[in-house]
Parts: sequence; C-alpha cells; structure tokens
Amino acid sequence: MRDFGLNPQQTAAVEDKDGAILVIAGAGSGKTRVLTARICALVDSGVSPYNILAITFTNKAAGEMKERIEGVLGDSVSVWTSTFHSMCARMLRMDAERLGYTRDFTIYTELESERVVKRVCDSVQGADVKRKGSYLDHISRAKTAALPPDEYYEEIKDVVTDARTVALVYRAYEQELKNSNAMDFDDLLLKTVDLFEKCPDVLERWQNRFRYINVDEFQDTNRLQYKLVRMLAAKWGNVFVVGDEDQSIYSWRGAEIRNILDFKQDFKGAKIYKLEQNYRSTKNILTAANNVIKHNAERNEKTLWSALGDGYEVEYYDARNDRDEAEYVTRIISHLERGGENYRDMAVLVRANSLTRLFEESFTLHGIPYKVFGGFRYFERKEIKDTLGYVRLAVNPGDNDAFLRVVNYPRRGIGASAVAEVAMAAQHNGISYLEVLRKGGMLSPASEKKTGRFLTVVENICNAINEMSPTDFMQYVITASGIEDALKNSEDPEDRNRYENIEGLVAAVKNFVDDNPDATMSDFMQSVSLVSDSDEMNEENYVTIATVHAVKGLEFDDVFIVGLEEGVFPTSAAVFNGDVEEERRLMYVAVTRAKRRLYVLSAHSRFRFGKVENNPKSRFIAEMRGDRASVRISGGYFAPKKTESAQNFARPGTKASPVFVSAPPKRADAPDYSEFVKGTVVEHRKFGRGIVRETIGEGENKTAAIEFEGLGVKRFALSIAINSLSIVKEQA
Repeated sequence: MRDFGLNPQQTAAVEDKDGAILVIAGAGSGKTRVLTARICALVDSGVSPYNILAITFTNKAAGEMKERIEGVLGDSVSVWTSTFHSMCARMLRMDAERLGYTRDFTIYTELESERVVKRVCDSVQGADVKRKGSYLDHISRAKTAALPPDEYYEEIKDVVTDARTVALVYRAYEQELKNSNAMDFDDLLLKTVDLFEKCPDVLERWQNRFRYINVDEFQDTNRLQYKLVRMLAAKWGNVFVVGDEDQSIYSWRGAEIRNILDFKQDFKGAKIYKLEQNYRSTKNILTAANNVIKHNAERNEKTLWSALGDGYEVEYYDARNDRDEAEYVTRIISHLERGGENYRDMAVLVRANSLTRLFEESFTLHGIPYKVFGGFRYFERKEIKDTLGYVRLAVNPGDNDAFLRVVNYPRRGIGASAVAEVAMAAQHNGISYLEVLRKGGMLSPASEKKTGRFLTVVENICNAINEMSPTDFMQYVITASGIEDALKNSEDPEDRNRYENIEGLVAAVKNFVDDNPDATMSDFMQSVSLVSDSDEMNEENYVTIATVHAVKGLEFDDVFIVGLEEGVFPTSAAVFNGDVEEERRLMYVAVTRAKRRLYVLSAHSRFRFGKVENNPKSRFIAEMRGDRASVRISGGYFAPKKTESAQNFARPGTKASPVFVSAPPKRADAPDYSEFVKGTVVEHRKFGRGIVRETIGEGENKTAAIEFEGLGVKRFALSIAINSLSIVKEQA
C-alpha cells in the first residue's frame, strides 16, 4: 500500500477491503485522509475506478475529495465522487420516464418551492400564505419520512392544529410540481428510492456499477439517504462509512443518529474501527471535550487523545452580564493579536445568531475586523431593517424609503398598485408618501381602504415616540407594528429566530440609554448607522463570529464559546424536554474546533426577549471540568484576584471560586493609561473629538466611557483602543 502517513488504526481500516465497515472517526482524527487512502487502496488492489462510489454532503467536500484522489492516482482515473443530491439527479435523468417525468425535468430551489406554495395557498381553503415557510417545513419532513399527504396527515393530526390544511397544501404542491415536470431537493432522494423500488432492473444496473460504496459524514444521513445506501449495497455488501455520532447535530433537518448507532445490526457481520487520535487539538482541550460527551448515552464509547502536549489550560470567564462577556472577548482577542496571533485564526461561537449583536458592536467599536457566518451582521438582517423602518418613519415621517419598507410588513394586503398610487400622488403634490395618507382623498377608494389600517398603526407609533422612554418605545414598535404577532406565534422555526433577533433591539436600546441617559430614539438611530458601518476591513484577516452549526468541519487556533447558560446553551426547549444529548453533541463540536486556546464564557445576566434573564450556568461548564479540574476560572465578577493551581479551584458557581487573569502580551511601548482621567479631551481617528466621562480599573484593564458629539457615550477598553485615541492637550 502507498504511504499515506497513516497511524495503525487508520491503516487497519483502509486495508480492510471487503464487507460492511464502519469507521468511527472522532473530531480531528483524519477521516478525509482515511477515505482518500481507502479509495486509492481499492484501485491499487485492482478494483476498477468505474466500480467505486464516494458520497459526501457538500459540493465543496466532494470537490476536495475528488482533487485528493486525482492527486494520488492521476487525472485519468475517474471515481464517481458526488453529493447525495447530485448522484440522485444524475440517476433520475437517465430513467425519469419510468416515473412519468421527462429527462429535462426542472429542479426547484427553495425559493422556487416557496413560490409554488404561495400560489397553491390561493386554491386551498383555510391556507394562510403567511405560513408558507411552515408548510414547506412540513412538506420537507413528510418527504424525508417518505410519507404522502394522507399518511403524513395521520402522523401529525394529533399534534398540529391545522394538520388537514397542511396535508391539502402538500397535495396541491405535489400536483403543481408534477404538472410543471419539476422536482424539489427532497424529491431527488425520494424519487430515486421510488425508481429503485418500482424498477428493480434500474437498481440492479446501479448495483453492478457500484461494487464499493464509500460514504462520508454518515452520522448526518437521513432516512432516505440511509435507504439509498442500503439498496445500492445490497448485492455486493461492500459499504465503507465514516462518521462520528458525537458530531450528529442535524436532527432538525432529518438526520438520524440511529443510522450510525444501528449500523452493525443493519449490516450483519459489519466491522468497526475507531479513530481516537486527534491531530488538531491539545490534551487539555480534548480532556474538556471528552468530559462533556461522556455524559451522552446514545454513543459508541471512545476517548480522543493527542500527541500535541498539554497546551494551554481551558479558561472559563464568569461575566457580570452579556456586555461584560463581549468586552472580555474583545480584550483577549486584542491581546492575542498584539502577541502575534492572526484574527483569521480566532472564532467566537454562539448557539443562536441572536447572540452576535454585542460582539459585533464591540468589535466595530474597537476596530477589530470580523465576519458573521450562520447569519447576517446583526443590523443588516432583513427583520432588523424592517423593524427599524417603523422607527425611522416615526423619527422622520418624510422618509419615503422607510415608508416603502414597512407599508406591507407584516403583510396587510397593500399591493404594488396601491403603493404606485401613493407614489404618483406624492410626486404630483410634492409631499411625502405618509403625508398622502394623512391628507386623504388622493387615492382610489380601494387603496384608501387598504392603507387606512397602516396609517393608524404608523400614527400611533409616531405619537408614542415622544411619550415613552426609548426602551419602552422600541418594545412598543415591535408590538404595535404587528411584527410580534406575525413572528412570535408562527410555527416556522425561522420566524421564531427572527423574532428573537428583533427582541435584541430592545436590549440594544437599553444599553445605549444606560450609557446615555438623556438619549432619544433619534440619537440611537444615528448610533446604529455608525455600528452598521462596515469600514474597510482586511478581507483576509478577520475574526469569525458564527453559530456552532456553521463551523462544523472547520478549525481555529483560538476559540471563544459564549452564552453558556441553561436556556441558552443548552436551549430552553432542550432543557424543558429533558433531552439535551444533541445540545451536548453541539457543545462537543464547538470545543473540538479549538487547536491551541479555548475560552468558555457565561453571564450572570443577559437581556433577551425584552427583559433581563438570570439563568444558571450551563451544565456543560461543570461537565468540562470533570473529576480532574483542568479548566481555569477567570473573571472580574469574583474577588479576590489571585492565581492558583487549577487543582485548588472550587467548582464553577461557588462564591469561593478564585480568579485567574490571563497576562496579556507586553508591548515595549506600553502607554501610560493614567493620563486618561475624567474630563480629559481625546481625539478618536473615527469618531472625532470626545470627552472622558468615567474610567474604571487600572493599567491595561482600564476602561473609559467617552462622549462624542452626536454619537453619545462609547465605552472603550483602553488597551484595545489606545492606537485609535490621542489625548488633546486641553481640559473640558
């Protein structure tokens, strides 16, 4: 066999040529190398590349695998390397007529499927077009379970209030696709299984073609994908799957963890190999990961280990609140960067993208470049822009762009023709769009009626802006606009996520007012425009802010896992249901993204859903520490400030927990922070001239609240902002 630099466990798996084989590949254990070596070893042993199939989950992964194989065997050797969906589309193109389609059938994207649902809602009695996302979610779940409309209705009728409507929309949707000679993404899998079941000769043709089947990320397969693998492998029995049930985090999109756990029962005589040597992380990080995941019952026993040495101890920071949490992460990232680390090697991981806002604000404030993955930058999210559209209109009733943004959001039946009438009347009379509605008599009776309810909503909001505090007003806008009712009560999970994001606006306003007691909503909106300013970032060197789901398969030198409280991570739904195993797997994935340094953080209070929450620390913090305390505790919440060996630390949550303060890299030209005192006039290279209103702390831990004209008070960690600030030699 060629020398692939494999360890003994990897080599044993690769050299086992025939039969059913499960390789349980722990995080960072080199599974892609094993898959590539396995396929090359088959070709070297005389198996024709034509008879080998390699399946993965993303086009990027399929491309990388193909490139690796060709790098070893040469470009002339062609192994069918594909995603499940691409494989099925190719198979269906050849025999679509057998199912009543033509070979040139259209594959609908999610957007096109949404449009179909929107159309069929008009023909289904009781269907609500505003719930199109929920209907699509039901249709996808039904297809993944291979259930036609009537059978799916029987499955959900006792738990879904409008189950009959869902089934009717599903049936009408299916008919529309068939009439259009089209399939959606779920159909590619479902119709291929259907083709194999109805046409045994087609199945046999593919079985004869693919005598050796290799599947990556097997823990992420759903019921249909698993069935396809079993059908294709039934004749020869040579199926080689690689996966890790500890990284099964996609049940919400149909992934079945039982596929990997029951592999040995479903494939009689299957052999199992475990890859436990991790090539990514240090011992201390893996100890934390192993300590967490061992609490799960549904798993194959294994323990990751590393030859990379102990490395840095995992550090836990117990923040006073969510703002303190963001400021701590900002400070550490700045210190690491000054010590030679690259921003591109750092990641802040969150359980939900609604938690990113404070980190975005803090990074923007201190000039740290970043990108958000698994969601948009907070103030660039559509639901945030839509909600703030009402505020813009209340601050400036002449803002026609804001008017157009919110006139039919949430949907209230104001169509394009009515809006066009408003625009024409405004142009003809030289007034704003809102003024057209206020004056009345300029539109057709039908358009007057449609826009009347919207006018009432806007007038109420405009009147409230001067009668309420900014924080109360923000909450009022969310409710009075109808946004809360439209999103909070939706069955679409995405709508619930959008609502949680919108609630973050209340926290944003509250934080701004806390720093600027006399601030108005106009002041806040001006501040938002500043926070939204992307500046000119170095596209190649930025901190990653991401959901844990978005970074699966990636790795970073320095990782910060934030929001570790019960109800946040693990989520309140998981805590309520008493089933946190997938949440624990998600935590395991987050921990094992770290190569050198790992920081885990929780906050004593967090502003969510319009109120301050005081949730207990996540159970995962105590689990990480395990029997052998390997996680240091750091943080300004506790006193005294002293360093002790980890073995002497009390468990998280006890008042006796001491504090470990990381020593940041020292600069040769360390500035004199004592010059920054109350009343000092400073110049910031972005915000202009300001006055120091308050300072807290000493030395490199010193923070300053600086008031800038038109922007309000901004809080800086001086050790981070020092390169952007200069002292003006005059006093206020």
